[in-house]
Amino acid sequence: MDDAVAAAFKDASRYLVESVRLVPDTSWDQPGLGSWTVRELVAHANRGQTTVEEYLRHPQSPQPSDSGYFTEEAIAARGRQAVLALADNPAGAVAAASAAVTALVTHSPPDATIGSPAGTMTLAQYLPSRVAELTIHALDIVHAVGAELPAPATALQQSLVFVAHRAAGRSGQDVLLALTGRAHLPDGYSVY
Repeated sequence: MDDAVAAAFKDASRYLVESVRLVPDTSWDQPGLGSWTVRELVAHANRGQTTVEEYLRHPQSPQPSDSGYFTEEAIAARGRQAVLALADNPAGAVAAASAAVTALVTHSPPDATIGSPAGTMTLAQYLPSRVAELTIHALDIVHAVGAELPAPATALQQSLVFVAHRAAGRSGQDVLLALTGRAHLPDGYSVY
């Protein structure tokens, strides 16, 4: 396993745990992101951890890129369903998931097979997407509750690398020019 990616995953997982601890008891049903409440956002973010174990232990068949699995509605529905795993203690559930998955990543070989709806790949290939997912959604949680908690540099760096790879395949030139102050991206632009 690339030590930098494994370290970033652990840091991103801890950052998610810390961000969830910042959620006041009165904020769980407030708006979190898009149509999600803070609770639903936390549940979706936690899937960035739980899917590592799920897809390692119970590989799934890849879904066609045009399948309903990848629609915004299906993603939102899975986030809402994941609320059940949080039970009455979201912070405790996220912390427990973090402890379990970081131990699993530590003890799994980098070439362990992940069978995910996005495709079959090695653990080393899958983790960068999880680093980005955990970091981005932890930042969403911090923002949603009006808190301040900077993301770890390792997690930010790996997340930026992952997002840059996605951008390069779609609109890399536009993103490069925007990041260097030579152009602007359209409102609502996203590679994620």
